[in-house]
Amino acid sequence: MIRTSVAIVLLGCWPAARAADSIVTGHLISNEPMSYVADDCPADSICLRSWWKSVIHVDRTIQGPHLNGRVTAAVMQHTGLNQRFKRRAHFFVLRRIDDPAQRHKLRADFFLEEMSEPRQMFCTAKDPREYGLSPDEIYESTDEDPKRYCYEMPRV
Repeated sequence: MIRTSVAIVLLGCWPAARAADSIVTGHLISNEPMSYVADDCPADSICLRSWWKSVIHVDRTIQGPHLNGRVTAAVMQHTGLNQRFKRRAHFFVLRRIDDPAQRHKLRADFFLEEMSEPRQMFCTAKDPREYGLSPDEIYESTDEDPKRYCYEMPRV
């Protein structure tokens, strides 16, 4: 599938973020279950998500209210993150917790809405299919002369 774009926007989720969200880069210091928060799981039910605390060191604010240094965020997740992802996660979308009672209960100032590891894209003058490559998506730049084809290679 070829997608035409004027510019390739890293991760593509900036427009989806709310105006009050802080979009930041940094690194994940820790991600652990909040043993101090009771699960809101009804009796005789199986609940697959619970509250986890993520501590993030913010290096740079890309958009939204400025943050820097160490921040604590709450996130609902099923299980712990694998070590590889924890080391590689560098992009975070944080939403301030407005309710003081919720901030106190979770012992966090933010909800962690998104986190992502970086991905690498390659850009060539020819369509990668001409080289026998078959990436999932190809972004075709129309604002460059000559045209450029950018794609992420599948992991092996």
